[in-house]
Amino acid sequence: MVNHKKLMVLDANLLYLIGALIFWTIGSYVQSTHLLGGLLITQYVLILLPPVIYAKVKNVSIKETFRLNKISFKHGVIVVMITILTYPVAVFTNALIMTIMSLMGNLNIPALPTASTGSEYLIHMLIISVSAGICEEMFFRGFVLSGYERLGRRKAIVLSAILFGVFHFNLYNLMGPMMLGLVFGYLVIETDSIFAGMIGHMTNNGFAVTLGFLANAASKMVGDIEAGGEVAAGVSTTAVMIGTTILFGIISVITLFIAYRLVKVIRKDRGTMRIQEDEAQPHVRKSEFIPLIIPACLFILVAVLQIREIISLG
Repeated sequence: MVNHKKLMVLDANLLYLIGALIFWTIGSYVQSTHLLGGLLITQYVLILLPPVIYAKVKNVSIKETFRLNKISFKHGVIVVMITILTYPVAVFTNALIMTIMSLMGNLNIPALPTASTGSEYLIHMLIISVSAGICEEMFFRGFVLSGYERLGRRKAIVLSAILFGVFHFNLYNLMGPMMLGLVFGYLVIETDSIFAGMIGHMTNNGFAVTLGFLANAASKMVGDIEAGGEVAAGVSTTAVMIGTTILFGIISVITLFIAYRLVKVIRKDRGTMRIQEDEAQPHVRKSEFIPLIIPACLFILVAVLQIREIISLG
């Protein structure tokens, strides 16, 4: 007999609470001990394992819940193209927030791990691109998105994207992940395959890892490695942020138009014109959102601390 049992919004929010707590505690500890090794443990043990275990305990279909459906090679290539085209949009939204933040004082943008050698590049690609793409998509576009579909697919895409952005617990990197979460969620719904989200996520992170690697290589060529490091982790001026925001805003308009045209190709192939909503949507109680209170408080705490640091830097 086919099991049609589905997740509730409460399930998605409970998993989110569990994920946030273990990410803040165990995740922070293992990453502080060894960054890349800690990231690997965080991805597979703390992010991938909980939703799979929860789904098994809940006795829902793993295949249906996580949308483990095939994606055609053509659509996979289109997803890669759409992701690259929306990368400037993610940069633009992050830059917009940081421009506003820079009005309060000097920014201290957390430095991301970048590869300096070929072997480091491969390791970063495996951990930051491939592992994150698999594990985070299973958590957010798999479990959380499915749980929120009781509110309707459009709301599920938006709310899961917001939760994805907040889960980074970093005001500097809030809007970018939210924007990408919207894109990945939309592509997963359009293709009915989690692999669309995974491909997009891997492409985005891989693109960022590659840019960091190329930036390091360029710094070595000009003998300006130390100066490059200071720019990445140091102070940004409001003027620079405004310029960056305007530049990527203009680029985003162009790339978004092209990306939308590519989405229409997927729709045409699948015979859909827009996201279909179920006619009858079950009632969702407000109490199902209570588990989000603690993660929200944690994010607010981080945001307040980061803003205080910006103000103190003058």
